[in-house]
Amino acid sequence: MTATFALTPVHTCAAPGRMRPLNVLRDLPAVADLIELCFQETLDPEGRSYIDQMRRNGQDSGFLDWAPRVIESVSLPLSGFVWEDEGQIVGNVSLVPFHKRGRKIFMIANVATHPNYRRQGIARALMEATLLRARDKHATSIWLHVRQDNPGAIALYRDLGFYERARRTTWYATPGGLPPESKRRAGISIRPPSSWDWPQQNHWLETAYPTALDWYFAQRWKSLRPGLFHRFYRFLADIDVLQWAAYRDGQLGAVLSCQRTNGRSDTLWLAAPRRPDPELLTGLLLHARHALAERHSLMLEFPTGPADESLRAAGFIPQRTLVWMEAPGAQPR
Repeated sequence: MTATFALTPVHTCAAPGRMRPLNVLRDLPAVADLIELCFQETLDPEGRSYIDQMRRNGQDSGFLDWAPRVIESVSLPLSGFVWEDEGQIVGNVSLVPFHKRGRKIFMIANVATHPNYRRQGIARALMEATLLRARDKHATSIWLHVRQDNPGAIALYRDLGFYERARRTTWYATPGGLPPESKRRAGISIRPPSSWDWPQQNHWLETAYPTALDWYFAQRWKSLRPGLFHRFYRFLADIDVLQWAAYRDGQLGAVLSCQRTNGRSDTLWLAAPRRPDPELLTGLLLHARHALAERHSLMLEFPTGPADESLRAAGFIPQRTLVWMEAPGAQPR
């Protein structure tokens, strides 16, 4: 049976210039400049590294020879649409493919309009064209994320059929500080997790990092499982992990895992109930900061909500809160 798809006509835009498909062979440096201009006040080190890499790719003959042949198979922003006026790229929307268990998922990224061209319908026109492209390519679903402090963009995406699926905050901290000795006197103890704790730890991880987003947060939780066999597996796979479990009166309250890396922020994975014990969680985070005193920096991404105050109390600083939104993919008839 052949599937057909309902495609909505693209919005007519009265802004000067024209829309055209992204040309990966020549547009990447200009798109990088546009993204940097539009988001320079909110770019974190990871974002600046991303822009620098885009510029390097745009001047790398080997990359430019390889990229057009893998646009549909690699999760890179190699396709999409730009708005061009008098030879200058003033708008951009990228389309990034992901594949997970037979699902074809597209992520919309790099939505940017030059400040001098805003409120003329360029972003809407580019978004509509990109949605049409994703559905024409049989997308199972279409995702994007947007900063919580950008209500105008959130309103546009809702108007285009996106709905909120999650809010997640990225936190950073500098390792070090005094060990939280006082927490032990409050009935809290911190030690490595045991194999008996794993079912609860795994359940909390799957709740905090849900399967709806596992195409993006591609973490194999079994690599964190306690026990001799799994420690041996991590050794063979060169996975450097440290873990601490916090208990109150013998009851498990949270587990924190640190996946150590070279040259970047170490990544923390927090397994905790939806409404964690604030004092216990703060003590666990302080303990990790002290234990990792020799490291450069720590990064933790977690659902926005009840854990926020514990993170702040432990010296973590919120970098950004992203609203994850999803729109339907192609609808077969």
